[in-house]
Amino acid sequence: MNGMRLRHYATPILSALALSVAAWLAALPHARLGAVILAAVAWVWTIRLVLHLKTQDTFLGESIVQLENTVDRWASGDLEARVYLDQADPLDRLAHGMNRVAEALKERTEDLEQDKERLEAILTSMANGIIILSHGLTITLINQAAYQLFAIDAQDVMGRHLLEVIRDVAIDDAVHQVTQNGGTETVLWSPHDVDDDEVVEVTVAALNQPLGGVGAVLVARNVSAQKQAERMRQDFVANVSHELQTPLTIIRGFTETLQDDPDPDTARRFIRLIHEEATRMSHLVDDLLALSRMEHHSLPVNRIPVDLPVLIESILVKLGPRAQSAELVFDNQLPSHIPLVAGDPDLLAEVFLNLISNSVQYTPAGGMITIKLASEPGNPMVGVSVKDTGIGIPGQDLSRIFERFYRVDRARSRASGGTGLGLAIVKHIMELHQGRIEVSSQVGQGTIFTVWLPRFSD
Repeated sequence: MNGMRLRHYATPILSALALSVAAWLAALPHARLGAVILAAVAWVWTIRLVLHLKTQDTFLGESIVQLENTVDRWASGDLEARVYLDQADPLDRLAHGMNRVAEALKERTEDLEQDKERLEAILTSMANGIIILSHGLTITLINQAAYQLFAIDAQDVMGRHLLEVIRDVAIDDAVHQVTQNGGTETVLWSPHDVDDDEVVEVTVAALNQPLGGVGAVLVARNVSAQKQAERMRQDFVANVSHELQTPLTIIRGFTETLQDDPDPDTARRFIRLIHEEATRMSHLVDDLLALSRMEHHSLPVNRIPVDLPVLIESILVKLGPRAQSAELVFDNQLPSHIPLVAGDPDLLAEVFLNLISNSVQYTPAGGMITIKLASEPGNPMVGVSVKDTGIGIPGQDLSRIFERFYRVDRARSRASGGTGLGLAIVKHIMELHQGRIEVSSQVGQGTIFTVWLPRFSD
């Protein structure tokens, strides 16, 4: 490059020097021929210089156009474009430098694309909903889980204000709080058009934006199951306290009366009532202990072949007097020969005893309780249904009847001496046997419980 610069400047200098020498020689009397020769040489060098400069200008112009075109292609996203110039071109070194920059940009862009793909894969697979807001509280990123948790129908939400998409003042207030004061805020959100049991926990945190300003990130997760478990725990504690408090209050009142009134007839009657209440508490404690052992899988299950028709017939005989006094009829349509099932006969007896007892309890006089074989296409299990013509179960209660202490008719259940744990025990026994129980009901027309048990195999 330096050699080219020297040659570039040497030509006009030598031309000027030659012209000067020629002028000096021309002044000498005997040197005019030399002056003419030097002047000719000077003019030749000058013409060459003009032609060279013109060629260089054309050369540079083409190189600059190529550089401009390449830069335009980079700006449009084509980082594969390169600049290739002649080694003698004065812009060749610049072209090499630009090519190296393009290679670095391409590698960096590929890395960013990979990072973006990984981030999108992570966000897509997450069960938690993620929403990122700009400093103007407009949505810049949202994953599929957020669409589902917040029941967002419109897919085109990018760039829209959060309050337009999720119309909830509590969430909007939390976002403004963290963007102004920092920290995090947590709120609970429920969709207004679904059951109140659907609860979403939203955690909002401030997020500094790369170009300045403070945005926010929202992390949402479905806590409906936790809230339901918490509600069930609270109900359980309240129900246990209530179930124990009632007989204890009665027992305490009777004992205080006995202390003040030693009358033998009164004492015998009160002692009988105290015994009944103590028995009720004993049954309650026994059921609670059984449930606890089932939940912790510490209850021994003796799986042997069980003949359901024989087992159910024995239960019907046991409950016969009670059904007769209630003016009810048992209709046992169960065939005598059905496949044996694998299970613990004592636990299975408790299942059908609970179901048939409930039917007796909630069926008005003159009703019928039918036991028959259930069938389901493609189901290898053995099914038995217990159908009554009782008062039925409201639709809003069907999903909760297997909860502990849940009673549809509290007054009738308490009057019969029930603990409210029977169906919860039935459900756990079925789970221990790898079976299942189904229920369908219609208010005023009756209820059908269907038990499915695995067949016994040698």
